[in-house]
Amino acid sequence: MLNKFKTFLIRSMQGRNGPDSISRSLFIPIIFLMILSAVVNNSIIKIISIFLLWALVFYMYFRIFSKNIYKRRSENDAYEKRINYLKRRIKERKDYRFFDCPNCHTHLRVPKGKGNIIITCLKCQTKFERKV
Repeated sequence: MLNKFKTFLIRSMQGRNGPDSISRSLFIPIIFLMILSAVVNNSIIKIISIFLLWALVFYMYFRIFSKNIYKRRSENDAYEKRINYLKRRIKERKDYRFFDCPNCHTHLRVPKGKGNIIITCLKCQTKFERKV
């Protein structure tokens, strides 16, 4: 019986996206909203939290059971790229300051402790002054 159920699950997931980084990361706000809706006595907050809870659950299952694998993978790749960028910035925040170019909005990294310096954007060659 258990083997038949396992085979059924494997066959039903063929051609589907399956759990990815986005659907796994949605699990944390889902748990938070479940606890919030159980603890809060305010009816408006409770209704909003339950609505958001079900919206996130629906979106999570939509991503898992989606057959448009190419679209979901490209979304997941963009998400992972952004998360890795944020992790790198957090890791390097002790040694570097981060600025955005005022012209092209490119992210620039400058070593800390240099005082007032003129930063030149590597992409558009715009120069701007900042205190580091």
